Amino acid sequence: MNEQDRKFSGYLFAHFIGEDADGEQVYFSYSEDGLHWKDLNAGLPVLRSELGEKGVRDPFLVRSPKEDKFYLIATDLRIASGKGWSAAVNAGSRDMIVWESADLVHWSEPWAVTVGIPGAGCVWAPEAIYDEAADNFLVFWASATQEPHETERKHKIYSARTKDFRSFTPAEKYIERENHIIDTTIIAHNGSYYRFSKDETTKNIRVEKSASLDKDSFAVLSSPVLEALMGVEGPQIYKFNDREEWCLIVDRYAEGKGYLPLVTSDLGNAQFQVLPDGAYHLGKTKKRHGGVLPITAEECHRLIAAFGDGHQVLAGQFADPDLAKFGDRYYLYPTTDGFTGWSGTQFHVFSSEDMRNWKDEGVILDLATEDVPWAVGSAWAPAIASKNGKYYYYFCGKMHDGKSAIGVAVADNPAGPFRAEPEPLLTMGLMDRLGIRMGQTIDPSVFIEEDGTPYLLFGNSHAAIVQLGEDMVSIVEETMKNVEGAVDFREAITVLKRGGLYHFTWSCDDTGSEDYHVKYGTAEKLYGPITYRHVVLAKNKEKDMLGTAHHSILQEPGTDNYYIAYHRFVTPLTRFTDGKGFHRETCITPLTFDHEGWMERVQL
Repeated sequence: MNEQDRKFSGYLFAHFIGEDADGEQVYFSYSEDGLHWKDLNAGLPVLRSELGEKGVRDPFLVRSPKEDKFYLIATDLRIASGKGWSAAVNAGSRDMIVWESADLVHWSEPWAVTVGIPGAGCVWAPEAIYDEAADNFLVFWASATQEPHETERKHKIYSARTKDFRSFTPAEKYIERENHIIDTTIIAHNGSYYRFSKDETTKNIRVEKSASLDKDSFAVLSSPVLEALMGVEGPQIYKFNDREEWCLIVDRYAEGKGYLPLVTSDLGNAQFQVLPDGAYHLGKTKKRHGGVLPITAEECHRLIAAFGDGHQVLAGQFADPDLAKFGDRYYLYPTTDGFTGWSGTQFHVFSSEDMRNWKDEGVILDLATEDVPWAVGSAWAPAIASKNGKYYYYFCGKMHDGKSAIGVAVADNPAGPFRAEPEPLLTMGLMDRLGIRMGQTIDPSVFIEEDGTPYLLFGNSHAAIVQLGEDMVSIVEETMKNVEGAVDFREAITVLKRGGLYHFTWSCDDTGSEDYHVKYGTAEKLYGPITYRHVVLAKNKEKDMLGTAHHSILQEPGTDNYYIAYHRFVTPLTRFTDGKGFHRETCITPLTFDHEGWMERVQL
């Protein structure tokens, strides 16, 4: 697939973190906006090299468009070994360390390739760019070499070409200047190439532009902001996925501060603006010279599953998840989040074999279209049920009068396509007519009694329950009642039956509050009253897990194992300073019961 044809949803940052004992290995960080990063793999190395110098720096990721695979290349260097910078410059490794992967998660064993010319003192900061015209990769790096006419070593940029990162053409000089030069990175845009390099003498970044990758075709661009920024190296340039704007990050090695982002919407003239401190977040580890790769939604999900914090399961902004299992697959039905005032219109469904690696099965309903005739938007908080080979999807939407209602759609497959009933199932008008106390008719959940009778629980400000009709798309009106005893009830009530008791859980506080939480109680009868027990899910501030609520609970069929799916504020928490209540991400965590049969507090 051509790079321009891919839809990118996030970014993967491969980097090292410093010269401590474990710092010179490959670390991964992940971002959805290209500015706010979270460390993957609990801030530990993802890849290690025991080859050559037994450490790597300056890792760089490149996508191979024809092979549909990835290569990671890095400097063979470990300053922590104690040899010092003089040895690294004058007698360092001439090798480049390479890994290969088909999915960014499972990586080959590394291999070393000698690319430095004989006598080269080092091979530093290798990078690569795919050259469509030549159908190969141009790989380039810095080496300190001394030619016959020179009195001392001087850093220059060398290059070679490869198709497989195993066999390379002989190295040749690619960039030489009057001053020392290291750390080159290149990006293509609209038929031009932009080349950023560190002047190792003046300690700043210089920019060039060319219509080709030919070594003699680049012309210098004036970039006053970059030229005035001293004590930086390791430039990396990448385009934001959702707009015509680029981010250049530079490593502030002289001050020991790690990376600093600069942005531009005028790449052609290299006019950059330094971002203020509050506009970005680089995670808990100090990011040192690395490479940023735009990645697809599928790749984002895989990285979260493999290297995430063990709670978040979906990349992107999704909330109010309903977790179910049909056959041998798990399904997640969330609210699509990230819209001011919860104004999203589309519902997605995700499926998984293992509850870790999730596949987006696509949009199953869009309230902005004719999919749902009675609704105009605000697609919230769905729930799923199955009966007799059919799948019934209960969801919230705003009616034309601005009031919320609950509708139902039917499908032959849990991934759809779903067909919505022409009229809503539950409305505020119905609540008034039946005398049911209710703030908004929202947040459905389904409970199937042991005899197979289906019920729908729902509500905001007051909880209610009603028996569903045999057809699952109607209700038995005379069975609708408010549920008593749900202390501090706000919304999202659920129930499961275990040990002869009904175990109720519900959300309290406000979804925009970091204190949004889930309370738990039990009842001897389905209609209550509920005896309140304790809080079962609440924030963990030390782990940046805030606003943890609006949940569903899945019992693994045939077992006494349970899982709770819920949302929390988007992390890192600095990404959104306002409106955190509609910037949320989906998590799943095991749920347990104690020896007395009570639901235990979820450990976050």
